[in-house]
Amino acid sequence: MRRAPRGAAAAVALGLFAAGCGGTTADGGAGDGDTVTIAIEGDPGNMNPLTTLSSSAVTMNRYSYDSLINVAPDGRIVSGVAEKWTSDATSATFTIRRDVMCDSGRALTPSDIAAEYAYIADPANKSPLYGLMVPPGTVATADDAAGTLTLKTSEPAPFLVRGTAMLRVVCPDGMRSPDGLNHASDGTGPYRLSQVVPGDHFTFTKRAGYAWGPDGIGSADLPDRVVFKVVTNESTRANLLLGGQINVAPIMGADRTRLAAAGLKSNIQRDPMGMLVFNEAANRVTADPLVRRALIQALDLKQIGAVATGGKGQPATRVGVTMGPPCTDDAVTQYLPPHDVARAADALRTAGWKKSGGYWTKDGKQLSISMPYPGVFGNQLIAAVELAVKQWNSFGVKVSTQPTTAATNATILMGGQWEVAWAPLSVTTPDQALPFFMGPPPPQGLNFGSLDNPEHKRFVALAMAKPDTSGCPEWTAAESELIKRLDVVTFMDSMTPYFARGYNFQLDGGGPIPTTLRKVGGR
Repeated sequence: MRRAPRGAAAAVALGLFAAGCGGTTADGGAGDGDTVTIAIEGDPGNMNPLTTLSSSAVTMNRYSYDSLINVAPDGRIVSGVAEKWTSDATSATFTIRRDVMCDSGRALTPSDIAAEYAYIADPANKSPLYGLMVPPGTVATADDAAGTLTLKTSEPAPFLVRGTAMLRVVCPDGMRSPDGLNHASDGTGPYRLSQVVPGDHFTFTKRAGYAWGPDGIGSADLPDRVVFKVVTNESTRANLLLGGQINVAPIMGADRTRLAAAGLKSNIQRDPMGMLVFNEAANRVTADPLVRRALIQALDLKQIGAVATGGKGQPATRVGVTMGPPCTDDAVTQYLPPHDVARAADALRTAGWKKSGGYWTKDGKQLSISMPYPGVFGNQLIAAVELAVKQWNSFGVKVSTQPTTAATNATILMGGQWEVAWAPLSVTTPDQALPFFMGPPPPQGLNFGSLDNPEHKRFVALAMAKPDTSGCPEWTAAESELIKRLDVVTFMDSMTPYFARGYNFQLDGGGPIPTTLRKVGGR
């Protein structure tokens, strides 16, 4: 069985799925020359790829850092800094291209990558990537003469190769001074982070000679600069798109109608949106499965999900896995309990609660819950949260809510002072979600809901023994067990249009793929 990660870490993209993109010049204005401006919804605060799990930082870091391999939008594994690879249940060997260059101008070596794995695995560094992007027990060894890097795990890691696509390769100068990566870059990506104006914009400048992108794509046809502009308000993003001040932005709400009417084209990205995680710590009322069932059946999840996505969402079928999941069967739909207030009331009465004065009470205490939610998602999500609160209040539950930001989200969730969290989780393989659903709670681990589901763990053990997609039936069953017991309830995915003017690109669940950005009509 996979062990939980060490250290009190932050959660990957919990409540913070991939933020939008846009391009500006270094002064944050309209693009001049070959500059693409991409809008993002918030400042991540920290760009260090060794420590940040903010989705906006993860999106931007793809421009200045490569990975060992890449996963194409259609799910194929294609090259990165590694040109070929072999694997079995507990190991993978990558042959590293010899022409990959760091920002400093030195060639990247297998030893450089092994040093990063060693840093993440060292408990003294308390890396949040350990157990998430680096499987527990991973040991990396390098043979620079042969040009190979070998990863070995103490236990089976079925998605060992595919999972490396999420880990950004940091060069030696950055590894020697990790704190310097908070607002600078030292990678091998097609761009270098050249300017940071906190709260306003991040400028990336194209590197010369880049030739080792996915499937060997180079940088010759890429824009000279990419500027990520912080624009928190969605209507403002739409206005800037129409006015030509930005080139790319995700627009989930009503503004998408006027952008389409103006002739702007869009690509659609599917992201987890409606996902509730219960806190099952012994001191929380939601440790009782009957209370969890009552709270869920008191909600009209279809209506709430429609509000959260502007009526454009799709029912969720997986737990937290974004576009192009390796396992595609529906793990969710048949196990979601229907909206039924009468059955919700029956569940509470069975658990010993009584309705008095319009509210449910037990042992002299009113049924009260607290719900954190990602405040960066805009007005639609706020309206959906307000609707959920209204339905719970009408049912007789007192509710308090707490919006989180990129900077506070992990701290609040890991703090555990809540009962149910609106916390969409975005990962690329099902094993990457495990630290959040099993193992020790914070500060020893990432299991922020203190979940302990024996059947989930049983199916995980079976799935972990099978390589890559051959274990999909077991991964599907494991996710279904979380839904059956109402540890996690995922009910709606957003279908987010990335509107663009002047540029084309492809999406893969993490925003525009850097090496696919192309100016309409060519350079």
